[in-house]
Amino acid sequence: LSIYLSIYLSIIFTLTMSYGSSNQPWGNGKDQKNQTGLSNRYTPYQNSPGYQPPPVSGSYAQQQTQVMEDTMRTHYETEATSAAVLAQMRTQRGQLQGANENVWEMRQAAEKAKKDISVMVAKTRKKKLRLQFIAAVLAFVDLFLFIRLLACGGTFFCRNKSNSDDGN
Repeated sequence: LSIYLSIYLSIIFTLTMSYGSSNQPWGNGKDQKNQTGLSNRYTPYQNSPGYQPPPVSGSYAQQQTQVMEDTMRTHYETEATSAAVLAQMRTQRGQLQGANENVWEMRQAAEKAKKDISVMVAKTRKKKLRLQFIAAVLAFVDLFLFIRLLACGGTFFCRNKSNSDDGN
């Protein structure tokens, strides 16, 4: 068991010590620049000015234990951050779903309004046609009465010539 633990810890130590070093097996250790002048790879966080490596002291096993504890602490912090981000994303999802529902309701209201307007237009056309028909009938009656006035000599009641001839 101690042999496995020792192998495991040496692998972890080797991996943690090589991470971020400038001796990459895939390049010459120099920063490759593209045409825009930007770096093709990210600068390791160990090289940033705010990075403070965890303090390690004691025997090799204690140092590895401290490194593992620091790694686990970082893991838990990362997990907490990811949980917070996930909660924010859930909130945003709820907001987006609410906005989607509002848009859907607005579309339905617009369709209903469109149908209501088309019904109102149809009723208006029907009333307009009915009023035009009434106006035409009244114009015909008016024309008929005007012709009668002219034919009867200015009175509405025409005397028959036969009635007027018999009385003389």
